[in-house]
Amino acid sequence: MTAQKHYVRLQSGGDRPVSMLLIGAGGTGSQIITGLARMNRTLISLGHPGLHLVVYDGDAVSASNVGRQLFSEADIGRNKATVLVSRVNMFFGTAWNVVPHSVNENTNIGSSLPRIVVSAVDSAQTRVTILKAMTGRKGWGGTYWLDTGNTQSTGQVILGTTAPFKQPPSCAEYLPHVIDLYKDIEGEDKKAYQGPSCSVEDAIRKQDLFVNQWIATCALEILWKMFRKGYLTVHGAFVNLDSFKVRPLPIDPTVWKSMGWGKPKEEPKKKERTKP
Repeated sequence: MTAQKHYVRLQSGGDRPVSMLLIGAGGTGSQIITGLARMNRTLISLGHPGLHLVVYDGDAVSASNVGRQLFSEADIGRNKATVLVSRVNMFFGTAWNVVPHSVNENTNIGSSLPRIVVSAVDSAQTRVTILKAMTGRKGWGGTYWLDTGNTQSTGQVILGTTAPFKQPPSCAEYLPHVIDLYKDIEGEDKKAYQGPSCSVEDAIRKQDLFVNQWIATCALEILWKMFRKGYLTVHGAFVNLDSFKVRPLPIDPTVWKSMGWGKPKEEPKKKERTKP
């Protein structure tokens, strides 16, 4: 089956920037923040209202982050999101915001719906929490959820939707997100590569030096196509640095089915009994 299209629905409300939320400002998130700043500047130059970003992260910069992530020794001990967003705001003149806390089940991630949520976290449970936050609020409707994740030398980027978006005939109304396609994702937290690193050597054993940059680039390219083209035929990518391969995830129900996901069937309506 040929890949379908999905036409992007990103109404920003006139001249208002598109609202975005980034959860995680570590290895991949730090790369995404700087890429989004460049994207925002380019979009404004093309006549687009641009982006407004809010970044969540409760972690402080450690010595093992310096060099591997976009931090210097002077940043050690400071909040990651605060460091990165302050730097971008000063350099690009943006007015992006920071929430210097991690997302948990009690987090209110906004009173209004971000049009795009990007997650760059290393916890499967955090992903479950993010999904509950996006789908558990009345009036939020659908949003785009771009999730990124990686092991030592491999990783994936998956853009999904939390609800169907109205589309032309033969186009995909719903894009399965990371939890749709990875039903056993909560078991990932038990694997050995998860957890904080105490040294640069320890960090490199868990995540290779440039894997985050590759993952961030794939995520940013999908976002760029959403804004520049207005439609997608690919909504994700799988990266393997050992083989130097990037495999696309097409918008194709047969591919989704091979990954164990099928569009939920609507329950048949009960026939009303006619009174005698």
